Amino acid sequence: MVYELCRWNAALVLVCVFAGWLAALPADEPAAVADWQTLLRRIETLERRVDALEREALPAQAESPAPADNRPVLEVHSETWCGPCQTFKADLAAAGEVPVELRWVRFSDRVPAFRWTGPDGRQVVRTGYQRGTLQALVGEVVAAAGRKR
Repeated sequence: MVYELCRWNAALVLVCVFAGWLAALPADEPAAVADWQTLLRRIETLERRVDALEREALPAQAESPAPADNRPVLEVHSETWCGPCQTFKADLAAAGEVPVELRWVRFSDRVPAFRWTGPDGRQVVRTGYQRGTLQALVGEVVAAAGRKR
């Protein structure tokens, strides 16, 4: 949701800047209007392509929702270009089943980022990942969920 708002804010700024440039042009230049429409179509096309690429980049776990059980939730924000994110995914694949429900979401400008609810009900956010620390991270999430109940 936040990512979508940021993207639309960026598009709005671009539109405002471009509209100001168009207002400065003489009124007898119809090519500027055609270019404006072409630019909007290109922006929409690029946004659709980016959305498609992001959907493809998400792991298969994001596609199949897990059954609603009492496992604690660990939200993960990762990117395909991020080395530590790929290390986390490799460790996750090697571990097999983990005692937390993973949700792949966007919520941070730093990657990888992990978010869960602490025992006091507040959000805990951790950024960065090193190989071999998956069990410690998952253990912290499970322990927080156990203290919360």
